[in-house]
Amino acid sequence: MSTIHFFQIFIAFYLKLVFLLTPFFILGYFLSVTHGLDQKEKTHLVVEVTKAIVIVCLLIFFGGRWIMQIFGITVDAFRAGSGVLLILTAINQVQTNDPPERKRTISAAYLFEMALVPIAVPITAGPAVLGTLMVYGMDYGFPENIPLALSIIVACVTIGVILYQADKIEKWLGRGRITILTKLTGLILSAIAVQMITIGVRNLWFNAP
Repeated sequence: MSTIHFFQIFIAFYLKLVFLLTPFFILGYFLSVTHGLDQKEKTHLVVEVTKAIVIVCLLIFFGGRWIMQIFGITVDAFRAGSGVLLILTAINQVQTNDPPERKRTISAAYLFEMALVPIAVPITAGPAVLGTLMVYGMDYGFPENIPLALSIIVACVTIGVILYQADKIEKWLGRGRITILTKLTGLILSAIAVQMITIGVRNLWFNAP
């Protein structure tokens, strides 16, 4: 694999994955659940969330092939199903307003327990994200999966950086603009979802016995 091809795969999948991870939706949710925490507590939570997302996404990306074999599911069937989940996520993003800010009525320890569930999974790495990763993990083998895995790590770290700078981003953009960007992300996700459904259904139709 040439260096140019490596970076083409890396950049293309990185950009797609960042949109799939819905950073502005996560940002709004994170601002709500961490309202009232000090910066040290927020930083700890961001680190735990980022680590959880990286681990879960890489496990699904590299282990998805065996999961599919165990359940006897074809790649195209999973692609179409993941597309349906993704388009539901996109619709939810376009239609849903910002979650209301919570008052500080729960302990910081409880928020840290939320790092894996629900902040990392399923809010950040939801069924649509994990389904997409599983499909790509089955579609690409070595050495193409190397830049894809690197894209996953960098995209997850990007989400972590966004959450770390959540307060600054909110001051800079304002909650209203974050909501607008969330809805625009939903539109892009809907286009990706339609493409996944179309390819999956087409392949299932023409490859049907």
